[in-house]
Amino acid sequence: MLTEWTVERSHYLYKDRFLKHRLDRCRTRQGVVVDPYHVIEYSDWINVVAVTPELNILLVREYRHGGGFIATGLPSGTFETGDDALSCATRELREETGAVSAHWFATASVFANPAVMTNRVHSFLAVNVELGGETNFDASEEIETAAVPVGEVYKGLLSGELMVQGLHLASLYAAAAYVRGSEHPLLKPVRDAISRAY
Repeated sequence: MLTEWTVERSHYLYKDRFLKHRLDRCRTRQGVVVDPYHVIEYSDWINVVAVTPELNILLVREYRHGGGFIATGLPSGTFETGDDALSCATRELREETGAVSAHWFATASVFANPAVMTNRVHSFLAVNVELGGETNFDASEEIETAAVPVGEVYKGLLSGELMVQGLHLASLYAAAAYVRGSEHPLLKPVRDAISRAY
């Protein structure tokens, strides 16, 4: 029978406002000691699949230092104090693209990597997104926004030419699954555009 490990000791190796690095001493049900076991504590994240009335998805391009390149992805961000998932999603979409929407659908909530990370990634679909507002980048952010037709985005996923961030890919496929299973009238044009792509 599967059981959780017992944590016998735990201490932090590092803490800052972005993450905490914890070292645990664990014991399995069979008595095997795992020491140290590294755990990274992050805040929860959000990803937004934002679709305009013209059936374009808003994508953002920005430098990603971990990979060392300029990546194309979804508007995304980290929870701040007092956030819930939807308030974080609406704020990040507005800050990164200047866009807003009155129509939001929660499509998935998954762990980023439960082997070593504590946070969840919440995915949203926003439709009838309106452009034209002010962006508000963090001091270190430099972001370009592109509105790409829904079909081109999904064809790009299938060919492997578009998305390099795995959790953004998951959010796009979660949006596709959600609209295919929904009868909501606002989602029919999006469903039809995705169906034509694959």
